[in-house]
Amino acid sequence: MAALVVGIVAFLTGLVPVLGLVLAITAVVLAIMALVKRHAKKMAITGLVLGGVALLTGVAVAGGGGDSTDSASKASSVVESAETAKPSEPAEQESQTNAPAAADEPEKASEAAPTADGTVENPSPQPYTAKGLLGGEKYSLTARIVDANANAAVAQYNMFNDEAPAGFKYVIAELTMTGIDPDGVEPSLASIDLSLATPEGNRYDGEYIMFGDGMPSMSDGPTLYPGSKFTGYTAYLVPDSAQSFLLYDNGKYIAF
Repeated sequence: MAALVVGIVAFLTGLVPVLGLVLAITAVVLAIMALVKRHAKKMAITGLVLGGVALLTGVAVAGGGGDSTDSASKASSVVESAETAKPSEPAEQESQTNAPAAADEPEKASEAAPTADGTVENPSPQPYTAKGLLGGEKYSLTARIVDANANAAVAQYNMFNDEAPAGFKYVIAELTMTGIDPDGVEPSLASIDLSLATPEGNRYDGEYIMFGDGMPSMSDGPTLYPGSKFTGYTAYLVPDSAQSFLLYDNGKYIAF
């Protein structure tokens, strides 16, 4: 989204000296980052195209002008290369580069590379020390799913709770936090740091609902100091088809 927005602005200000060039470079960098991380492909490519065209225009303006036909040809080349770009291309190129080595050493080709800890394929175990943008290393936690299809339960908790939209369901998770930071930490921070994820990599933020008796929400907990604990509940809204889950915390996946 950022690549698309900056690309549009860069395209519209391409003839403005310095400003157009800076915005164009920013749009191209954001678009490349989005493609490498496999974010929304259409937006990233559009941002890359617009940023590339604006970059060529900005370079021409900074250099005192140039042949318009040559600029148009370069812009067309940027468009064509961006439209055919795919996030998987670096991996394909790497595979082609490594092909001769694999042929020379067939025994190494069969060895699987170790999977990094905290990925979808190899999630971090519990208890987990939070690495959230706001949490830092202020608390550790354990979590478990207490209801993976909680639409009926949510309706019974409180009549003012919103019903799940068609095709979605509530999932209720129990989180137990243990304080680490000497300055204390609020349990509500876990609701901000953590998302519910599926093995496909989709992530869902917490939803505000009122829980039943004996089920405090994370925002109800007291300030936690080193060694003190609090157990609360968080609700997530996910598609009906989702059956297995992980926790997600600032780039890390954690197993339930």
